[in-house]
Amino acid sequence: MKRLCAALAFAVAASFVAAGSTPRPAGGVPHDPKTTPAYGVLALRKAAVEADLADLSSKLTEDSRDVRARRFELSAIGREMERMRKVGRGDVPKLSNTYGALILSKVALEVELDGLLSSFTPEYPEVKRKRVELAALERELADILK
Repeated sequence: MKRLCAALAFAVAASFVAAGSTPRPAGGVPHDPKTTPAYGVLALRKAAVEADLADLSSKLTEDSRDVRARRFELSAIGREMERMRKVGRGDVPKLSNTYGALILSKVALEVELDGLLSSFTPEYPEVKRKRVELAALERELADILK
């Protein structure tokens, strides 16, 4: 039931973000990073992960791989939201849905990499590939805000 409610809330909120119905100042350009589509995308994912974590925590132990992965994802999303709140006023308009989707891709890569590192050494080929992919994505994200 919790998953159904979380999924329903996520779908409704996502439709508002996709429609671009985030609050805007009179000039049409957002001044607060929290009112951007990118921040909305992260807030939606954070809510979904929190609901999933609550559900998993009631069924599994804290040492479970799935619970640890959700906690890691939640902390990574929190870090990204904090970074977004610190974006300069001139870069706030660049925080689009696409930017938010790229951030979610970055978080997903970080979660995958963390999972791989719990089982393999840093020299493992898949770990190396994920690190290269993550570095490339980080460069693209930084390039957007230039």
